[in-house]
Parts: sequence; structure tokens; C-alpha cells
Amino acid sequence: MGNESSERSPVDALWDEYAQAFRSFDDLTLARWLAQTLGQLQGHAWRMSHPLVASYRLAAQEAHRRGVWLKRLATPPAAYLEAACCRAPALPVLTRDVRDAGLLCQHCNETLVPFEELPEEVRPELELWAAQYAPVHGVAHWDDRQRKAVGHYERALEQAAEEAERLLVRAGFELAPRLLEFYPAVIWEDQDECLDVRPEDVLLQPSE
Repeated sequence: MGNESSERSPVDALWDEYAQAFRSFDDLTLARWLAQTLGQLQGHAWRMSHPLVASYRLAAQEAHRRGVWLKRLATPPAAYLEAACCRAPALPVLTRDVRDAGLLCQHCNETLVPFEELPEEVRPELELWAAQYAPVHGVAHWDDRQRKAVGHYERALEQAAEEAERLLVRAGFELAPRLLEFYPAVIWEDQDECLDVRPEDVLLQPSE
């Protein structure tokens, strides 16, 4: 037990503390809270970092651990279909890995919609976006040979971070809203920890 706690980061410990609030809920209370919050999420594309989404994620993880959705204790809004992966209401998450992993499930973190099953109207745009993002993110994982080849790795890293910010803005303010034509709500990844891009860096710039 001591080794397990020593391997956890302070951030993990903090989120575990946050999750305690939902662990104190009984199954019925947890199911009702999730169903009500799904209604609040409906109709919008949400940042992954949004406080409401973060709270929902913690509650959903606890519900998944207990199998709460399988007990049918509360009825989610009718717009949410049942997810094939875990039978929870389908709440998709758009990440930079969409080309390989498709849209992820907010409840179990497995693939909710495989890439090849995404609506044809949005698939080409998502594929192009993911193809553009992959080499940008890859800069953070260059080996020594690649770093030496560019001469000024720190500058390359800064440029990659700036490009990642632009690509994440496009994902959040263009691509995710398009997915609302097919799903009642969408969550999109608004940071890149490897490139040190934080949610506050991913802002829609006002037109000049």
C-alpha cells in the first residue's frame, strides 16, 4: 500500500480527494445527478477542462465502477443513445487521437465511435486535422538525434506549442460544434500536457 501511494502524483491525490464527494452518494443519488447534468450538458460542445465537465467525469468514473447505469435507476435525456461500450448514455470525447481511437466514451474511456463509423460529413475534416496535429505533438517526443538535427530544439518546441494551440482552437470552435449535428453533447480536449499547452492558452482570438 505504501508503494502504491508513493507512485501517485500530487495531482492524482488531489483528484482522488475531489472524487470523494461522489463516492459518498448512494447509487440512486449518483444516477439522478448524472442524468440531470447530462441535461445541462446537452446542446453544447464543452471543454474537457470545464469545471462542470470535470465534475461529471469524476461522477461518471464512480458510476462506471459501480455499474450504476446498468441498474437503470434514473432516465437520462432521450437524446442520449446507449453506448455500446458500457451501456451508459453516449457522451463522446474528441481528442487528438481521433484518427486512431475514434471518439472516446466519457464514462469508460473506451472507443465510443470508431473513426470509420463517424458521419461522412465530418470524417474528412477530422482526419485532416488529426494528420496535421500528429507531427506537431510529436515534437515533444523527439529523440536526441531529432533534437540535434534542428539545432535549436527549444525554439522548435515553442513553435510546436503555438501550432498546437491553433489546432486545438479549431477543434473546439469548429470541429466539435459540427459534431453536435449528430450527438447531443460533445467534449473536446483543450490542452496538450506534453507541449505544455494549457486550457487558458486555447482561446478563440477575436477577429481583427
